[in-house]
Amino acid sequence: MLAVALGFVAAGCGGETKEEESAGEEGARITCRADAFDGDPGLPTNFPTPGEFTVTESTLEGPTRVGVGYWESGLEEAYREWKEQVEEAGFNLTFDELEDRDAEVAYEGSGRTGIVQLKDKCEEDEVTYVRITSRPE
Repeated sequence: MLAVALGFVAAGCGGETKEEESAGEEGARITCRADAFDGDPGLPTNFPTPGEFTVTESTLEGPTRVGVGYWESGLEEAYREWKEQVEEAGFNLTFDELEDRDAEVAYEGSGRTGIVQLKDKCEEDEVTYVRITSRPE
């Protein structure tokens, strides 16, 4: 009984719940502007690379290419422009969604499938975090 009581006391003092920890991480702001990636980011053939978008990192995770960077505008504008440009480049949209703090544009084409993830988590005003995945179909 004493052990149970001590557990309740310890739980009430100091420690954050997993939900509180996640909310803190989710709401954390990051520095998005960084030097442009030097080299081929490995995006699919004909994939749009508009002037507002800067790739800062490109990695290979198994067969999936992951490009990270930022877009020079707020989330809603970045979402609309990505969606439009992905369609104009001839890719099929398989899913898209705009929410308060994030958005997604999923695509397929050029033998690849993937998703453009946009997040409103940059410290800089009017800058949107971008993460693009691309994997073989």
